[in-house]
Amino acid sequence: MLGTQKKNVLDISLLICALSLWAIGVFLIFSATHIYESGPLVHSTRNQIIWIIMGVIVILTIISIPMRFFYSFAYLFYGASLLLLLYADITGVIAKGAERWVSIAGIKLQPSEFAKIGLILAFARYFSSKSISLENIKSLFIPLILLLIPFALILKQPDLGTALILGLMTIPILYWAGLSAIELFYLLSPIISLVLSAFPLIMAFTVKTSGGIIEAIPWGIFFIITCGILYFLRPRFIILVSIVIINLFMAGITNIVWNGFLQDYQKKRIFSFINPKMDPAGSGYQVIQSKVAIGSGLITGKGYLKGTQTRLSFLPEQHTDFIFSVLGEQFGFLGCIAIFLLYLFLIVRGYTTTQMVKNRFTNILIVGSISLIVFHVFINVAMTTGMMPVVGVPLPFLSYGGSFTMTLSVLLGFILNARYQKQDF
Repeated sequence: MLGTQKKNVLDISLLICALSLWAIGVFLIFSATHIYESGPLVHSTRNQIIWIIMGVIVILTIISIPMRFFYSFAYLFYGASLLLLLYADITGVIAKGAERWVSIAGIKLQPSEFAKIGLILAFARYFSSKSISLENIKSLFIPLILLLIPFALILKQPDLGTALILGLMTIPILYWAGLSAIELFYLLSPIISLVLSAFPLIMAFTVKTSGGIIEAIPWGIFFIITCGILYFLRPRFIILVSIVIINLFMAGITNIVWNGFLQDYQKKRIFSFINPKMDPAGSGYQVIQSKVAIGSGLITGKGYLKGTQTRLSFLPEQHTDFIFSVLGEQFGFLGCIAIFLLYLFLIVRGYTTTQMVKNRFTNILIVGSISLIVFHVFINVAMTTGMMPVVGVPLPFLSYGGSFTMTLSVLLGFILNARYQKQDF
């Protein structure tokens, strides 16, 4: 008896979820820009609709391409993304104080967005046949090189937000590739030491403390906990000594990093995070106005096109980085919850795709794609609500932006491709 071949089925629910978020984003962008832009369909809204249409075409195109194609050319895509970053550093268009844009055929693109895709593809290709473990230090070298090259180029622009996203999305990829949770902690501990050791310095500037022993207590507690974990788990001697030395080293170079690597505007954003009222008309203005807008929305919001903070343009970048504030003001707590539920569905649906596909390359590609979306949502909401410094990270599907829309389209294409073709190779 001849069996019937199972037809490929497109995940309509996931696609509808993404299109719904994009549609909501279009309405929010219109509400944030219609006051100071003219025409029956304002400039930003019209452009975003065009980008979304192009994005849908990209999604459908990627779905139709065998996953083996992306496997074969993963390193080529990664290399091309690095060349774009170099091109941006050399001849990039300066916008908002950073060389982040290149103009191709009259269209401004953000190469750092495509570097996210290139890095995910490179990681997926490398870890498709390689394992990683702290027990084998050499297994860390190539993954770190793959990360540090685009990280350094993006940080040079400077674009701290995108560099932060690259670092964060690497964490779940490394975990999926074989690192245990405790090994990830060992790797991240020097970065945590660097951040906590900067606390006395930041407090000295923001609340005018002495920046002494009391402010250093958080780092001290963390270092003691780290040493305790090392004592009880007893990793290899070389790993134990390395972690202790590197943590002490990172804590010791805080002033060098602060004065030599961070830009003045980045320092001001950190200051405004700790104490927005220190400079309410300057670095703290964005956070203060954002919190006022979100808080004024209460439970149900003020209504569409009725947000006073939005209409009076008190919110800087309200159609891009601070679109969540527009959402909160007009639709309130319930509107925000509805958006979070859509994000949750998309994220859970994406991660469950890994259970349907046994191919390691495809699984890591999906994990990287979903993780990027997760961290974008988390960081954007955190910075607009004052829970972390403003780092210029857009909100997926809702914020205005052509390059980011294309990035999301490619990532969705990867996920839908995996569900549609279910190819193992």
